[in-house]
Amino acid sequence: MNQRLALSVLAASFCGLLFGYDIGAISSATLGLRAQFVLSAPALGVAMSSALFGTIVGSISAGFIADSIDRRRTLLLSAFLYCLASFGTCFAVCFIQFVVFRFGCGVAIGLISVAAPLYLAEIAPSRWRGRVVGSFQVNISIGVVLAFGLGYVFSHHFQPDMAWRWSFASGAVIALLCGALLFRASQSPRWLALKGRSAEVCTTLKALGSADPGADQAKLAATLDEFRASRQLTLFSRRHARPILLAAGIAIFNQLTGVNVLLYYILDVFAELGSGRLNGRKDAILMAAFSLLVTIIAVGIIDKVGRKPLLLAGAAGMGACLLALPAIRYMGWPAEAVIVVLLCYNVFFGFSQGAVVWVYLSELFPLPVRARGQSFGSTVHWVTNAIIIGSFPSIEKSLGGKAFVCLAAVMAIQFFVILLIYPETKHTSLESLASSISNQSVARDNG
Repeated sequence: MNQRLALSVLAASFCGLLFGYDIGAISSATLGLRAQFVLSAPALGVAMSSALFGTIVGSISAGFIADSIDRRRTLLLSAFLYCLASFGTCFAVCFIQFVVFRFGCGVAIGLISVAAPLYLAEIAPSRWRGRVVGSFQVNISIGVVLAFGLGYVFSHHFQPDMAWRWSFASGAVIALLCGALLFRASQSPRWLALKGRSAEVCTTLKALGSADPGADQAKLAATLDEFRASRQLTLFSRRHARPILLAAGIAIFNQLTGVNVLLYYILDVFAELGSGRLNGRKDAILMAAFSLLVTIIAVGIIDKVGRKPLLLAGAAGMGACLLALPAIRYMGWPAEAVIVVLLCYNVFFGFSQGAVVWVYLSELFPLPVRARGQSFGSTVHWVTNAIIIGSFPSIEKSLGGKAFVCLAAVMAIQFFVILLIYPETKHTSLESLASSISNQSVARDNG
């Protein structure tokens, strides 16, 4: 990996840190927000999910924006928007202002969730693609750890009505750092090819370390010729039916693992399941740090082991852990068992969905519709997330620990769907892989 490629990977993957920091910041702020604005359970759900509805808007529009102004400029736009919205959240004086600015933060995160994995997949060599795109998820995990850590520090140095504000102000600083790195990153050679800027394609491929820029450029041109007819069609055509279904499925299953419930409401989960620990914030830092460690390991092996085995192992392990969570309370197990079970859960999530989801979404669609396909998959991801996060306080109040039993049942379904339907994508060029998946849809229709 040469210096130019390394810098470009660092810049885009660093946007994942902003993504993860936003999750950890709102999770750390729950206690302060509940006291600051005197929130009921439904109102807390609105406060927690307001950014998620923004991510839906951001992810829906991201495909069009990424195709229009390129992937790198889309990430620059998102960093600028997040910086402004995060400062607005910090200085919000009423609940309505808070919700509006959090919505703006969500729009920026929605753009990042599409443009960053898309950009990373398009600049990565095939043999490293899993690790390169996986670095985005590693940075998400780093961002969560950082947010929990700063939340813990702020809670000890400021009053609750100020501690949560400092968490969001820190997010604006991270956004500025993202923007500074992105200014020096390369454009995507595949976006340049899509726009017919052939002279720049070869130069960019060479700058990114391609061993044979001419041959790589010829492959891109051949791919565009193959799908020239499909460029006149919408994403939602028969040709792309299979990648659409695969993208929607992996996005929905990712959220139905319950991972974001445990992230956003981890302090409440500790209380509900009777952790018995003196400081839930320390437990949260431990959970996030352990998840980061496991994700780093998984990203290191994803191109060797493959995507599918990791997803299968994760579905089985997370299902067992989700069943164990309510058992802690109902069986009268020691309170510290909550920490052990959640540590195990984070191992299985980090090894599976945590490392794979953004990689998989970036691999499914052919170049002419890749940005729109990535946008679709990310939108499904965020819609599912918003529904779950927004409704969880009320669901948890009604069902208590039984809610986790329902999630465990979904993990069993996920296991068999992945086993029987999902293809393995390792060690295949982006163009060959996407072409193969789309052509299977055509062959099935013709058959």
